[in-house]
Amino acid sequence: MQIEKNTVVTLAYQVTDPDGGIVDAGEQAIVYLHGGHDDIFPKIEEALQGKQVGESVQVKLQPDEAFGEYDADLVQIEARENFPKELEVGMQVEGAKPVRALSLTD
Repeated sequence: MQIEKNTVVTLAYQVTDPDGGIVDAGEQAIVYLHGGHDDIFPKIEEALQGKQVGESVQVKLQPDEAFGEYDADLVQIEARENFPKELEVGMQVEGAKPVRALSLTD
């Protein structure tokens, strides 16, 4: 079977940094609908177009082709007591920006 538009693709992957260090071991495969549905980065989709089941590709993405450049303004430092007691390396937690009260006057 060949990967083409409207094909459901199950992708085993591994993400490495420029030095070859593993950033994401890809423990769970990615499943997406191929063909310009914005389910995966366009450069990856381009590399997979026309490939056969079982083939492998290597794709190098620049920040602007993935999630964008690092933005220190998006980093939020929180006190340890704001996290669950059972916090472990690798866990994912969700948070929300603090709501600031505004005083409106006429």
